[in-house]
Amino acid sequence: MDIISIIKPEKLEGYQVRNKVLRDETRLLRAEIELFKSENDSVIRSSLFESAVIRASKLVRNSGFTMKSFREYIRQACSKQFRRELYRVLDDFEKEEALLANRIVRLKNRRDRVIVHMDPRFAFHPEREAENKVELEDVEAICSHLERQIAFFSGKLLDGR
Repeated sequence: MDIISIIKPEKLEGYQVRNKVLRDETRLLRAEIELFKSENDSVIRSSLFESAVIRASKLVRNSGFTMKSFREYIRQACSKQFRRELYRVLDDFEKEEALLANRIVRLKNRRDRVIVHMDPRFAFHPEREAENKVELEDVEAICSHLERQIAFFSGKLLDGR
């Protein structure tokens, strides 16, 4: 059974809109990562990396709409007879995200303290750089995590068929 068929009819439109936004944002994140890898100009690389940090951070740890809030929406939108099976999958995504917690915190720190707000308590102190340091591998790991969820939420079948 595919995920679309287990969403309550009154929640289907909301599901589709939210899924599309997350799918588009995740696709843009992957594009930024790939452009960063192929670009040689330092200014463009820096801009692409900062954009990827901001985009990844807003998708996993934001005050607004995130992948986590989408999973919660899906929990509420799922028909009762499919909850047990679906909740197991959603719980696995939660566990996977928990394993990325350190990377997510550094990503958000980088976004908030250095890129967006340039907080003088953090941005200009070399001894605090480790708290704000984000590597390409961190962004890629988060992007891959998001892509797996998008693949599932965009139609991957629950029973593996």
